[in-house]
Amino acid sequence: MGDNAISREKRSLPPADYSLKIESFKLLSESTVESFESGVFKSGGYNWKLVFYPNGKKNDGGKDHLSLYLKIDDSNPHSDGTWNVNVYYKLFVYDQLSNQYLVVQDAKAPMRRFDRRKGEWGFGKFLDLATFNEPSNGYLVDESCVFGAEVYVVKPTGSEEILSLVSEPDDGTYRFTIPAFGSVGDTVQRSGEFTVGERNWQLVVYPAGSGGDRGNYLTVSLKLADYQKVTPKKPVYAEFKFKIPNQYSRNRAGAEQTGEYPPFTGINSLLASYVFEA
Repeated sequence: MGDNAISREKRSLPPADYSLKIESFKLLSESTVESFESGVFKSGGYNWKLVFYPNGKKNDGGKDHLSLYLKIDDSNPHSDGTWNVNVYYKLFVYDQLSNQYLVVQDAKAPMRRFDRRKGEWGFGKFLDLATFNEPSNGYLVDESCVFGAEVYVVKPTGSEEILSLVSEPDDGTYRFTIPAFGSVGDTVQRSGEFTVGERNWQLVVYPAGSGGDRGNYLTVSLKLADYQKVTPKKPVYAEFKFKIPNQYSRNRAGAEQTGEYPPFTGINSLLASYVFEA
């Protein structure tokens, strides 16, 4: 990974998930040990390790640098060979003089996928040794240094929302016939339930009107019959048209009202009402 793909910044907040303190860096760097693996730590439901190369990982461009990597541990239970874990991660080194942390992360591809083929991600050029060894920088004090990690596992929650729009559905027309209308008085007339746009509806007719219109108008209402299935978080929007045809002459228009009712929510008023002059 080229150095131009690495972002470095300082902050005072310590790493949230794990810190590794090395108290004898010189002895470690002069030993025959090429790399050191930390103990296991947990984050995001998985087990992880830090892998530290005190003299750099040469085959990852780490010459004259410290190299530091995040590794998903073999102790994690995986269901099959196709497992993968998507992660945003940050690696840290502590400036003991200023009480701040140098935060190192991928600049161009901050999310990495850990899987069976590649279970380790990090930085061959985490920090050049000249900068690390300079006492005034505070990274190495009395042969001790501190590294750290933050791991943010990206897990789908399964939460989703679907917005479905139906334009002129095939079953969008419903005819409600009331026989002997003149004899029903002010008895409310209710149609059977009918389905449009995967929802169940009902027409409600008030022959003598309703509320403040009672006695002066005919009121027609549209009711969402299966309103119990609707929640405030999943409202139903509807556009509709009420028609009362002229039964004496097809050439003469009857009464018509067009409206919309956003939204039916299953609470408050369940009816969208329009009035027609008696």
